[in-house]
Amino acid sequence: MTILVRTTAPAEAPITLSEAKAQIRVDHNEEDVLIQHYIDAATSLLDGSAGLLGRCLVTQSWKMEVDALTGPILLPFPDTVIDEAKFADGDAEDVPYRREMCGQRPVLIPLQGWGRSAVISFTAGYGAPQDVPATLRQAMLLLIAHWYDNREAVTIGAAGAPLSMAVDALIAPSRLQRV
Repeated sequence: MTILVRTTAPAEAPITLSEAKAQIRVDHNEEDVLIQHYIDAATSLLDGSAGLLGRCLVTQSWKMEVDALTGPILLPFPDTVIDEAKFADGDAEDVPYRREMCGQRPVLIPLQGWGRSAVISFTAGYGAPQDVPATLRQAMLLLIAHWYDNREAVTIGAAGAPLSMAVDALIAPSRLQRV
């Protein structure tokens, strides 16, 4: 079994409150809490292990606990730096490993210690908020504006549209393809 836990959240969201307010043309402070909620919701929709992108936006730290090293370990996100890998049983000694890539995602290949449990700490994300690709930031701004303008569920015809085509098109190139 593998357990994945975010240990340090990003210091900042990919979109600032002032950027969101400029997008929705709000020049007062009465709805700042609501707009910040939309920023947080758009970030959650795209970011991390449960996000639509399958990757991290702004730099954040994660820990992966592995019951037993039985082969190469595919790390969950692209744009990942392995901070440390330690055996979880005993005195927490370093796991000797080699790092390779499998498509967009890094793979940790243990060089010894098969069958032992391990904890892998890593950092993932594009970097600072300004390093997040413009297409993803624009998709978030479109979502925030949509939610601000439509404060209830929106139905088009007989079927609801979970994401606008523009948002879907903007995030598609950055989505991690899961196989």
